[in-house]
Amino acid sequence: MASPHPYPPPPTPTPYPYPRGFNDVGVRGSDGDDENPADEGTDVDPASWSDYLNTLFDPMFDPAVSSNVSAVEGQTAHLVCRVNNTRALKTVSWIRHRDTHILTVGSFTYTSDHRFSALHREGTNEWTLQIRQPKVDDSGLYECQVSTKPIRAYLISLEVVVPRARILHAPELYTNAGGALNLTCVVINYEGEGSVQVSVRQEEGHTVSTLLVVRATMNHSGRYQCEPSNADRATIMVHVFKAEEPAAMQTNSSTLVQQRPSPCLLLSLALLLRHLLASGEPVT
Repeated sequence: MASPHPYPPPPTPTPYPYPRGFNDVGVRGSDGDDENPADEGTDVDPASWSDYLNTLFDPMFDPAVSSNVSAVEGQTAHLVCRVNNTRALKTVSWIRHRDTHILTVGSFTYTSDHRFSALHREGTNEWTLQIRQPKVDDSGLYECQVSTKPIRAYLISLEVVVPRARILHAPELYTNAGGALNLTCVVINYEGEGSVQVSVRQEEGHTVSTLLVVRATMNHSGRYQCEPSNADRATIMVHVFKAEEPAAMQTNSSTLVQQRPSPCLLLSLALLLRHLLASGEPVT
């Protein structure tokens, strides 16, 4: 019997490159409309669909986050791991690389060292390792790891530095009586606020603390100490002479006391001797 249709039957449609049959997942079609694989009424193994999504939406580490972090000893350090495409993300862990010690998993801490903790706000894509009171020994590589298959990891290098103080022109400074006495201390690797007992101001991103004696007298001679809150102290011995004292005892003091630290240093401050405050001399 001849076929009632003069044309051959249409070809079988090409199968979609993704599983079909889930009512809760929509896929954007080539025409811009939402297509629901369930519309075809085809059942599919949920595991297959999950594997497909894991491949399509693999978590990606944000390269804009710095992989090199510097921290000052004693000041809380934060290592930030930002993960994009978190649809297939299950867990983020922090691991210390040198001994493969698991520090945190999700929001839970897995170390007896309570200085380490995980910070994560629900709904964000940032997982932060917080280290309180970091030590120089904490320097090294830390691994932010996501529980995909295969596991993905992002390495962050932490350097913990020790701040140190240095007084310009130490260990001794000579100046004339009647002139201004301006001592400058430089604290390197200092990121906190100025912690001396004199006025503090912000200048070009640095914290500057200055002690100025308007008219120095011989009573201002003595030992001055620079004592930042988290650094070893530095010391200078100041000698104030009358103008007629031998020139050999003076070391071009007008130049020495007015110099400023180089801009590469983080903090400039001038130091205070206790007997200076007690002397009642004008200090600004």
